[in-house]
Amino acid sequence: MKKIILGLFLMLGAVSFSAPKYVNTSKLENAGYEITADDADLFSFGKATQEAGISVAFYPVTDANMTAKYVSEGVKASAPDEVKFISSIENKRAYVLKFKDGEVYTYNFVPKKPKSKDCHISVLYMTDKDLSGANLNKIVDSSLNEAESFLK
Repeated sequence: MKKIILGLFLMLGAVSFSAPKYVNTSKLENAGYEITADDADLFSFGKATQEAGISVAFYPVTDANMTAKYVSEGVKASAPDEVKFISSIENKRAYVLKFKDGEVYTYNFVPKKPKSKDCHISVLYMTDKDLSGANLNKIVDSSLNEAESFLK
């Protein structure tokens, strides 16, 4: 778990960012997140808590064919080879992917209905807990609610 969280934050640097206009950067920084990427095709930020490592990516919508399902499938396809894909489910709110690397479970949440027409959200939630059912749904909702709160 510590290796994953450390790896997540090794990407951090003292680079100046010019965030997309639809992102409230002061709010996300006040919530303890640090910006990890600010490119034309990706804006991401992350933080570590006692329970999990959380990385959020905002993918700008570049064409009408870029759906939430497309983003979820892209995350699955781009997972590192050493990470084992466990399952893919849908709940009322999101497409959910589950991976495992050693003792760490990584969950990816992509909301089915984007809050903003400007971007799709993808949340990586890394923990040592094997989540399922109501507990997983609670984490999905709270993670997506927080990520969506940073949109203007």
